Amino acid sequence: MNEYYNITKHHYMEASMEMLDHFRENVIEVHHIGSTSIKEVKGFNDIDVLVILKTITDTSELKEILVAEGYEIIEDFNQYFSDEMVARGKFGEFNVNFIFTPRGLNKKSQILVCKELLTQNEAHLKRFQTLKKRYEEKKISEAQYQTEKMQFFSNLLESAADLKGV
Repeated sequence: MNEYYNITKHHYMEASMEMLDHFRENVIEVHHIGSTSIKEVKGFNDIDVLVILKTITDTSELKEILVAEGYEIIEDFNQYFSDEMVARGKFGEFNVNFIFTPRGLNKKSQILVCKELLTQNEAHLKRFQTLKKRYEEKKISEAQYQTEKMQFFSNLLESAADLKGV
């Protein structure tokens, strides 16, 4: 899995640098998120990159440039990112999904907390690996996988909030 992780990390870096070349003045941060950002989890051939935009940035302005640069705009990425613009580009054999979100939204902290919990808690990691394996082995549909994944991460966030309250 380390080789897989190293390949995805390379493509994340390559794709992020290209994106920054286009939108340096509009982007505040980029974060490698999703399964491919965690060494112990073999993802699918999609690399997800969270792009934090200045709050003054209108994503419709970026959309035209992205399309002109060869990116595909994904209208129905997933329920959690329904308010964000997602642009997909191909890097090697991987699709890189750039998820553009304004700075003011709380999603960045939620996503990074979930990633941290997965990397620091073996029980959480194993539950997530099991969920992904069930989907990969076609024991559950994509819709069921997305629903269960949303519930899993919602539970992680609740447990993190409970720990902070202690």
